[in-house]
Amino acid sequence: MDCILYGVGSPFVENVIEAMRRLDWTIVGGVENVESDYRPAELNPIVSAEAIPAEWLRLPAVLPLVTPGHRWTLERDAVAHGFATFASVIDPTAHVASNARIGDGTVVVTAVSIGSGVTLGRSVCLNSGTIVGHHSTLGDYAATGPGAILCGYVSVGRGAFIGAGAIVNPRVSIGANALVASGSVVRRDVPEHTLVAGNPAIAVTETAGYNDVSVPGA
Repeated sequence: MDCILYGVGSPFVENVIEAMRRLDWTIVGGVENVESDYRPAELNPIVSAEAIPAEWLRLPAVLPLVTPGHRWTLERDAVAHGFATFASVIDPTAHVASNARIGDGTVVVTAVSIGSGVTLGRSVCLNSGTIVGHHSTLGDYAATGPGAILCGYVSVGRGAFIGAGAIVNPRVSIGANALVASGSVVRRDVPEHTLVAGNPAIAVTETAGYNDVSVPGA
């Protein structure tokens, strides 16, 4: 499949490029929506958002960022510049249950496990080694760090972020735009816009969202 990488200023883009290479997709080009010192050498051409060739707009865009709020902002920017469709990238090394439901624009990189009955909303991002247990639900723009574990029937709200190596126990709900610190063990529900940390995880402070950027509409 031919597609465009929209927003190429983060090193995470290399993980997405690797997944697309394993899928045998063709990356026609990349769009640099903000100035950045990072430019992946294997991606050519790279154009500014103001110089997107008209023929690119007929192709699906892929959003190679992790941060929920930045993914939401990037998608809005891509739509404003003429993109209408967003492809979901599922690395071939991921194990995905046949009855899992995956929303448009989602990115799943290496060695992820998605269990039976899982629902992923729009533009979710699952980092390397994430395990999503059976019948769990992740809302739009939610994301995980490497090695996060969500046990069965976990609910993750819109724009929430589960840090690297964190464990969310069965039937726990994580509120919209909440943040679970790396390595935490979450045994109780987490309210929206709350940072929790520790084992057992406890509320530390209120938060707008990961990197202090919220996903509106939650």
